[in-house]
Amino acid sequence: MIMADENWTQFVLEGSTNINVRKEILDSWNRCKQLGVSYEKEEIFSHIKQSDFVSRQQKNFDLINAAVPIMEEFCKRLKGGGYLLLLADADGYLLEVMGDHKSQKLADRCGICPGARWTEENVGSTGLSIALRTRTAMATSGIEHYCLALRGWDCSACPIFVDGVYIGTFDICRIGPKNDLKELYTLAGAGARAVTERYQFNKTKIKEQVLSSVLTDYVHKLNEKTGIISFDKNGIELFKNKPAQDFLMLFEKNKFDLKSKEKKIFSSFDNGSVLNEIEVDGKKFAIDSEVILSNDKQLATVIFIHPKTKLILPNTIVNPDYFAFNTKNAAFEKTIQMAVKVSKSDASILIQGESGVGKDYMARFIHNQSKRRDYPYTAINCAALPRELISTELFGYEGGAFTGAKLKGNQGKIEASNKGTIFLDEIADLPLDLQATLLRTLEEKQVIRVGGTTPIPVNVRFLAATNKNMKELVEKGEFREDLYYRLNVFNIKIPSLRERMEDLESIFNTMLSKACEKVQREKISLTAKAISLFQQHTWPGNLRELRNVIERIVYLHDEDTFDSFHAHEFLRADQSAEKTSEREYITYILHKTNGNRTEAAKEMGISRSALYRKIQKYSIE
Repeated sequence: MIMADENWTQFVLEGSTNINVRKEILDSWNRCKQLGVSYEKEEIFSHIKQSDFVSRQQKNFDLINAAVPIMEEFCKRLKGGGYLLLLADADGYLLEVMGDHKSQKLADRCGICPGARWTEENVGSTGLSIALRTRTAMATSGIEHYCLALRGWDCSACPIFVDGVYIGTFDICRIGPKNDLKELYTLAGAGARAVTERYQFNKTKIKEQVLSSVLTDYVHKLNEKTGIISFDKNGIELFKNKPAQDFLMLFEKNKFDLKSKEKKIFSSFDNGSVLNEIEVDGKKFAIDSEVILSNDKQLATVIFIHPKTKLILPNTIVNPDYFAFNTKNAAFEKTIQMAVKVSKSDASILIQGESGVGKDYMARFIHNQSKRRDYPYTAINCAALPRELISTELFGYEGGAFTGAKLKGNQGKIEASNKGTIFLDEIADLPLDLQATLLRTLEEKQVIRVGGTTPIPVNVRFLAATNKNMKELVEKGEFREDLYYRLNVFNIKIPSLRERMEDLESIFNTMLSKACEKVQREKISLTAKAISLFQQHTWPGNLRELRNVIERIVYLHDEDTFDSFHAHEFLRADQSAEKTSEREYITYILHKTNGNRTEAAKEMGISRSALYRKIQKYSIE
């Protein structure tokens, strides 16, 4: 039955917009006219071919699986009432159509069937087409529909959202006129909510079964860096963890550089056949899959991605600053792997790198990996101690050895570190005469206190660090060659921060998060442009400079978002880069230590003489 009314006639035949209809309807009618939709349509002609429809069914399997039981229950309860139920996907294609004999007969005559596209461009104004466009619930009467083919129906449609994602629309129609639109609106809303709940329940149930199976039967395959991707029997992704997501991003980024076989790595997941090993961007991954069954039927396929080149560190790591070594840099990763291996030895290690790269972090990291981790770890900065105190600090003294000495004497740091580790930072600044004494301690494994004659046995592992070229110092006669080789049994070189910029974002965010937590303020979020600007900075002070910048941000930045403007403000990137940044860095440290240059040098990890040279270089007052 074709329905017409005065408002519709005035609009479509006379072009009048001064009519008494709802704004939503008038807006839709205007869009239909602009799109060139024919109001004379008495049948829906826009249908996709069968092969395309089958593909849509597969793509929307979970939605159909959740909605069909709901639609069947509705039809049972509304039987004989002339109701028609429609399920559309997110693109507006009808996936399911259900109704009683009366409504189905009229639907067939109008061409309302699975595969029809239900957008305004195809069917004009209806509750479903408007809901598809606006993503909001919409009820319409027949006289509000634009095309003649659909003016015999009243309808109401409600979008279906799952976890905030729009996946389709539930629509309920009834042969008109004079239907209660409020009733249709309520039914459509109830149907959409029921589909959402069932969809989430189905997914949760499958995920629980898959996870239970993985954790029960495949736990031997898992570690914190194992990527896990799960698909149901129809190829729909159930879940993936963070390592898998990282791998997929890397895979897509480098896909064009891979061999044709490698590009199809997941094409055969359904039969459990995947490539055993793949190299992406110079990194090797071992990949295997398992089919998970439920009642002898395939429930899902799980793919495990094992990074072969990634270092899996022991559980003994207790260094809170380990994040500084959580690297994506292949060369530094090998350095860390070497550090883990040599930590098992008792031989001395020389750690080299620029000021502020984290040599002290590395020393503590090695100690915590070693069998000495339950015994003392002592760090001494050879550049920070006055010349006259170094010997007593290291080797201790006997009672009465000098004016002001304790009557009972005092043990030195080496003696106090027995069975543990002693870390000598800035070893290049150790005076030559004390170098000889240290060499004797290393060779004889005993110390003699200042003012004493009795050797005291010690069992200590020595770690040393410097930011200087030790070979040049040896050639110049400023450092003993025999001590150099005694300390340099193993050599660990830590790259500067600018040499591993791929790690900056992770380190920055971790440090910033810890700093915010420490002062009990809300977390600060950095924009991509701010990170990019920080990555362009040369960071002459390395991790130490980075920590200082972050400390300033935490105390001085009042907003919760930190963008490129703020980064410019804190780095003064608009001025000459490295010199300005280093000058600003030194000025900040001097301000922090209230002008105490000894404390400033200690904070920066350099000698006082080096600090004086820099102060003169940059004309710092």
